[in-house]
Amino acid sequence: MSNFPNATTAMSFRASKLAAQCEGARTPGLVRVDSAIPLTRRELDVALLASRGTASKEIAERLVLSHRTVNNHLQRAYSKLGVTSRTELAGAMGPPDGGSPAERAAL
Repeated sequence: MSNFPNATTAMSFRASKLAAQCEGARTPGLVRVDSAIPLTRRELDVALLASRGTASKEIAERLVLSHRTVNNHLQRAYSKLGVTSRTELAGAMGPPDGGSPAERAAL
């Protein structure tokens, strides 16, 4: 297990290098790779829904969370992505149809 952090760093570096070769590509997966501190899975779920215009109350119902928990996840995602609003979040997360099939299926 001592190599796990090094492997994670190496894979993040490789992903960043590959993403750089795809000039202009902007998907939720690439946003996550570009983040200095990656979003947790739940932060990503909440951020994707919010970036598509879903209200916090609806996100809470859909993900079986409290409204306050949704807002906490959003604030942490904003901080990690360097944004301050849902409009900026939508830009950072990329187009609504972006993301991997697994990310789309999770929604």
